[in-house]
Amino acid sequence: MSKELNLVGNERGILKSEVVKSAMSSVLDGEDKDYTSVSVLLVSDEEIQEVNKKYLGHDYATDVVTFPLHEGSKPIEGEIYVSLQTTERNSKLFNNSHSDEIIRVVIHGMLHLAGYEDSSSESRDEMKKKEDFYLGLIEDSLMTKPE
Repeated sequence: MSKELNLVGNERGILKSEVVKSAMSSVLDGEDKDYTSVSVLLVSDEEIQEVNKKYLGHDYATDVVTFPLHEGSKPIEGEIYVSLQTTERNSKLFNNSHSDEIIRVVIHGMLHLAGYEDSSSESRDEMKKKEDFYLGLIEDSLMTKPE
């Protein structure tokens, strides 16, 4: 069975593909999860708002929306939609580079695909710790420093 990690919508070269795939692989390896195909789709606020409204009933833009396409304990398959505009705003709010903020939400989406939830304050705290852990695993040479 083939395995794919994809980055879609990076025509402007905002991210290094190897950084995104390294982040995705770090979570899959660290959580001991097998996978078939995971795609990160970089989209606009308008596109993510449409997806958020259509599938989740939320009529607003957000930074990330994750869709698991696998069932139960089967190998992970999914899509992670990332809003370039929302992550850019959040990067300024959190004093990160835009690319680092995108990587953070990609890791967040990967954790959802691995089975983590953020529906309570305890589960949000656990996910935040995991995000920080996986961000720390990515080599500094691959990441951009805040401007």
